[in-house]
Parts: sequence; C-alpha cells; structure tokens
Amino acid sequence: MTSRSGRGRWQRVLDARRQARAALGGAPLGDDMYGSRPKPRKAPSRTPEPTPVHGGPGIRVLSLGKAAARLGVSRAELEAMIDAGKVTTLPVGGLTRMVPMSEVERLMAGLRGP
Repeated sequence: MTSRSGRGRWQRVLDARRQARAALGGAPLGDDMYGSRPKPRKAPSRTPEPTPVHGGPGIRVLSLGKAAARLGVSRAELEAMIDAGKVTTLPVGGLTRMVPMSEVERLMAGLRGP
C-alpha cells in the first residue's frame, strides 16, 4: 500500500527513524537500531538489608515489598497473610506497615521446614 506521495508506509517509518537518528547526532546511514538483538537483562540485585526503626533499640524491620522479596512471595500474598493474622506488623505512620525481621526469620524457618 502506498500513500499519495507514492512511498510505502514502511519506507516512511524508516525515513523517520533515519531523520531522528540524524537529529540526535547518530549516523544517518547506519544500520537500523531496532533490527539488532535486545541487550541481556541484568541479574536481580541482592536481597535488601533491614532498616532499623528510629527510636527503637535495634529493632530491625523491612517494608512489605522487601519482606515479600526476602520470603519469595508476592506482596499481595504477604498482605493476605497479614490480614489472616499469620504475620504481625508494626504500624508506622498512617497506612504504612513494617514487618519485624524476627517475623521474617520465623516465616523463613517455617518455609524451609523442620
């Protein structure tokens, strides 16, 4: 299919890419930057460290997201466990909850088994 100018739709896409590359300082006649293989993904970062609670004598806590990552469950699963009363949390501010490190260690021991 061609437009009124006689060029095909794909040719217009290639021309727009070439023009954008030239405007950004790239080589206008280089190969297509969308034709190459995607870059490999980076490995996930290591497990986050617990954060000490301000004012508490060494009580270490994790946010719900970090605790879920450490336990290997989704945040929604962890929230369901909290709502079911299987996990205790510490309220911090309005709706924010933190999971004590002792609770995370107890759950990790339970997941590993006796």
